[in-house]
Amino acid sequence: MKKFQFNSKKMKNLKPIFFSIIAAVSLLITSCQDLTEINKSPNQLNASDINIKYVLTSVLSSSSSNYIRGHAYGNTITLSEAVQYMQRDYIDYAGTNNFGWTAVNFSAFNSSLVNSQYMVDHAQGEILEGNQKFYTATGQIMRSFWYGFYTSLWGDIPYSEAMKAASGNFTPVYDAQIDIFKGILADLKSANDLLSTVTTVDGASSADLMFQGNVLKWRQFANSLRLRYLMRLSEKTAEMTTAGVDVKTEFSTMVGNSSTYPIFTSSSDNASIPYIGTDATNGWYGGPLDWGNRSEYYRRKPCATFVNAMKNGRDPRLTTFIRPVDSQLKVSPTATGYVKQGDGQIILNVSPSQVGNTVIDTAKYVGLPPAMGSPDLYNLSNLTNFNSLKALNSAIYIDAAANPNVSYLADKYAQDKNDVVKSVFMSYAELNFILAEGRLKNWINTGSATDYYLAGVAASMRQYNIADGSVTVYSPGNHALIPYSESTFMGNLSSNFSAAASDAERLKLLMTQKWLACFMTPEFWFDWRRTGLPNFGANLISANNGSKIPIRYIYGADESVLNGPNNTAAIAKLAPAENTQWSKMWLLQGTNAPW
Repeated sequence: MKKFQFNSKKMKNLKPIFFSIIAAVSLLITSCQDLTEINKSPNQLNASDINIKYVLTSVLSSSSSNYIRGHAYGNTITLSEAVQYMQRDYIDYAGTNNFGWTAVNFSAFNSSLVNSQYMVDHAQGEILEGNQKFYTATGQIMRSFWYGFYTSLWGDIPYSEAMKAASGNFTPVYDAQIDIFKGILADLKSANDLLSTVTTVDGASSADLMFQGNVLKWRQFANSLRLRYLMRLSEKTAEMTTAGVDVKTEFSTMVGNSSTYPIFTSSSDNASIPYIGTDATNGWYGGPLDWGNRSEYYRRKPCATFVNAMKNGRDPRLTTFIRPVDSQLKVSPTATGYVKQGDGQIILNVSPSQVGNTVIDTAKYVGLPPAMGSPDLYNLSNLTNFNSLKALNSAIYIDAAANPNVSYLADKYAQDKNDVVKSVFMSYAELNFILAEGRLKNWINTGSATDYYLAGVAASMRQYNIADGSVTVYSPGNHALIPYSESTFMGNLSSNFSAAASDAERLKLLMTQKWLACFMTPEFWFDWRRTGLPNFGANLISANNGSKIPIRYIYGADESVLNGPNNTAAIAKLAPAENTQWSKMWLLQGTNAPW
């Protein structure tokens, strides 16, 4: 698939257009500002003057930032710490690692939803019928993506009355989750049906950052996303049936009719956007263009849960995602200090007395345990002698947030762009795990759970260009890298899955692999929350609510001020009726998951 080449100079010229969209149609979810008091610039475009294809560009570029920067690799609290992909040290680690979450306003991420709604509202202004249908449908798909994400984060949110500020509604009601999901599922079906009648789209190839105007791929995304949300409702099937949505039947109907409901068929279909890396607005968030202070990259350490799962599974993704430690610990009764091996690895010899009762990790790949009280000190970092390290390897990072005895993320995550580092909204790997779970639940009778499970793992490998025979597998016994044998790796996974004593045991294996495959996205938090798998809570060391991990975002302070009565009514429906990260929304009420 040919990548769209992002022209930053042109995009800078488009910024006033995108701002005009927001100002012209007043699409903020909640707002108390009287727009009639705003003096309109004579240079500002009317909504009818805006080329809608550039609005699609804005939707996709802002979605890329809002989804990954906002929730997976951002400056503030993200879901990566909750599902133990990463941990932080050096500065303000307690809020992220130990779950001292603070309130989050809707407006922090709503630009993508705002412009998605604009596309739906203004697509009829296009001259060509195919273009009208295309922009209506793509607007519906991205709007559904964001509404599904938001309601899954907070619970009840404004939906039916949202973005009505232009008509004077500044205090929209908070719709019940069941109604929001019903609307989302209907919109995704409508988008697929609409696109099925489109053959060509004039002018979209350059504006569509994700699929370059490919109608089939948008249909695949819509239907795959619909399957994601149907699976998210798997514990609420009875209530959804009462509301008029037969979750199981809709799921099986879609999977059994690929001509009407095409879904992803390979990793090349992934709904993802590459980072171009020409400036801070289109580069990867860990790269130097976005963060001049490199300590921001180095303070984001991989979590021990994530690292150890891949070490124990002899998983080639370990060396794809994670760097070896700069300084590997070795307990020696005689030797002390640093020594550089022939392969360049630096060993720090420590005596038994230096170790004492401290638990250390002597592997070549080391993660930070989750919710530690003092992560800066982990793995004897207090013994580090940076002068000695620099003498052996001048490239070793020794500034703020450095811990040479703990791994960092792979170098690709410190670059402005890399072929395999993308903003992934949904992947073929995730879809296969959804289908595997659907087969375990007997929602579908085509294919086997084992085959879907293995296809999900294989798709994850393809997504990261991990090839059979590549020297990427770490052997903990002798710390060597050995060639990846796909047949051996997949054969072991297949044997273990088939030999599991029950579907419940198979689900544990499935969710572990789905967790690994969803790295650097916020998506798996919803699956963990729904199933309680893997049991991340058992790994916590000093989190602020025992073994519990947060299960929702806290409504922002703006809501209680600007839309108080409706916000209060929404909080009253939580269990317990408190606006905290620990209260269960409707989606989780009546279940035993995750706790």
